[in-house]
Amino acid sequence: MITKDDLQHYLVAELLCAADTNWVLGHWFLKVIMNGRSLTDCTAFAGMAQDTLGHTRALFQILEDWHDMPDQQLEFGRGIEKIHSMQVLDNPPSNWGDFVVTSLLVGDATWRFLCTFKGGSNKSLEGMVEHIGSESYFHRMNITGWLKELTNEERQDLELALPARLSMILAWFGSQEYSTSDPLLAAGVRSASLWEARHSFVEEVNNKLVTMLGINESLISNILTAPVRTNCDNSRRRTEGSNMPAELWEFLVPTCPEAVAARRSIDVSITDNIDLFV
Repeated sequence: MITKDDLQHYLVAELLCAADTNWVLGHWFLKVIMNGRSLTDCTAFAGMAQDTLGHTRALFQILEDWHDMPDQQLEFGRGIEKIHSMQVLDNPPSNWGDFVVTSLLVGDATWRFLCTFKGGSNKSLEGMVEHIGSESYFHRMNITGWLKELTNEERQDLELALPARLSMILAWFGSQEYSTSDPLLAAGVRSASLWEARHSFVEEVNNKLVTMLGINESLISNILTAPVRTNCDNSRRRTEGSNMPAELWEFLVPTCPEAVAARRSIDVSITDNIDLFV
């Protein structure tokens, strides 16, 4: 028997999977700003990072409000072992083709994941998902443009990166059996199953990579038929006992004194009296 508290626990864990994934993806965009091939690329990275981190903090805030947590508790009050980010983002991109395809796959998978809450019983969450979707649409347009401009060498890099990246994201969605037993779906909090979201994601992958780029369909079909991992921490949608690398965690939550000082909340720092003329 699933209690109301159990249901809320499931919902928080699932929303953190989306929020923390966007958190890391936003930092990917920040990290590669200086690797942009044009000023337009750099501007796109900055805008996409701002949007994606904004989506993260909006999800954090709604969860903190629901549970009467202190502000920024989810951003600065958790340890690395409590982070629910998608495991595929633990490994940095090795080249432009890898970056483009991973950004495409992670962004679309996270969006399809959140879409399962549209039409569900939580109307405040539905409104937030709609807003996230309207901004994320432009991210997907940018990445689609980068796909179309890949050189032959970059496309080969993409194809080499695809099997490992795609298989990890498919594992993130979980199995069909786990999807059908989802208590959030049974309670109407979700309007669609995660297996349906996975199906929509796969259709988009085929549309972008097979139809548009002409990548061999058998490459993707072989990945789709591979067995789903079983040693999974379902609450974090990661391999049991795994955490992001310490270097990545330090990039997200730096511990240098200057960074720690900058975290002081507005209601505290606004009282500072700094004389700029001394």
